[in-house]
Amino acid sequence: MKQTNLFRLCGLSATILCASSIILFNSCKKDSAPPKDEYEPNNSITEASPVAFNTKIDAWLTNKDDVDFYKFSGGASGKLDMLKITLSNGSPDANFTITVYNQNKEEIAQVPYAGSGVNLNYEMATSESEFYVKVSGKDASSYPADYSLTVAFANVADKFEPNNTIATASAFPLNKVEACNLLTGDVDFYKIQDLSKENVWDAYEVRLVNKTTDMSPAISFFDANKAEIEGLEIIAGPGRDITKQIFMKSGAGNAQYLKVYTLSPLETMPAGYELEVVKKNLNEASEPNDTYATAQVITAAGTYQGTTIKKLSSNPQDCDIDFIKIMVPAGKILRYKIGGTNVKYDIYYSTSETGTPGIHSENNDVDGWTTTWGASNYVFYYYYAFKGTADLGTWSIEINLLD
Repeated sequence: MKQTNLFRLCGLSATILCASSIILFNSCKKDSAPPKDEYEPNNSITEASPVAFNTKIDAWLTNKDDVDFYKFSGGASGKLDMLKITLSNGSPDANFTITVYNQNKEEIAQVPYAGSGVNLNYEMATSESEFYVKVSGKDASSYPADYSLTVAFANVADKFEPNNTIATASAFPLNKVEACNLLTGDVDFYKIQDLSKENVWDAYEVRLVNKTTDMSPAISFFDANKAEIEGLEIIAGPGRDITKQIFMKSGAGNAQYLKVYTLSPLETMPAGYELEVVKKNLNEASEPNDTYATAQVITAAGTYQGTTIKKLSSNPQDCDIDFIKIMVPAGKILRYKIGGTNVKYDIYYSTSETGTPGIHSENNDVDGWTTTWGASNYVFYYYYAFKGTADLGTWSIEINLLD
């Protein structure tokens, strides 16, 4: 009787042990199966799963022929920014790649297979706001192969973006240092304009401080009609700064456009630089006096000085000419002496304060001699027009009215 019960007890134990093994086996088998993939089905670009930028995606490929497509929308909003794609490989034997498509479903980039268990990081400069990303794999000895994917913008666009064309050039403030960035393939356009006064020439210094060691900065300039100004382009070596002096008229109808770009591949993005445009305040307070109608009026003896900012050109509107107007009463003698550098001068005269003056002589050299005009029975108006033969010419005139 005891033996029978012992046999039954052993049989029961074996049954329990077997059942436990089956349960344990089934339990292990259940744990090895992946949970439901919330992004499936997404095996083609037409059924890509919509995902917000900067969202961490936890998913997997069920076999070597499986692929996952995701759609990302609403990103850069026209500003050139840096798109960053990160794939964390959760399977030591899985070898992943990612492929990027534009909004037209055209392939624009692919990250090569990097090896089993290797994570992927990819960056690209873009102003687009919609992308498709495909995840695929190979060489995994066991599936499912899990991964985590994040697609996000780095938000490195500076305050002047979008300014990648001269048509979208951003207004740049005078006398203020601004931090700016360049990305791969990036070009920055700025509109330089002085609205403090109308039609006054002055010198402005453009200063670019390179904040990187690998960027080779370059600048060029365009006039108010957006035509490139010849001879003003500067190209610097890697890590070098740029300083350039330009000449410009003030006023709403006058402007110059500055283009900043790089000729070297950017190893580090964004490539930062500081930009400043400094007004030099070199012109006289009597400006604008570029025509006889707006001439600086002189009614007393003394020495008067001025600066011709922009040298004489074939277009009178594209140079700084300084006119002074001296009224000589009837019976008075005008004695004057002219000095200066990089200037010539013309002399006009008239007996009418508002009439068109006649030319007396032109292209006179500055010689420093003292010259006297004889007395007249009429009031005479003499005009002296100082014209620069080089940028930043200077002139002076010493005037005496004698009996």
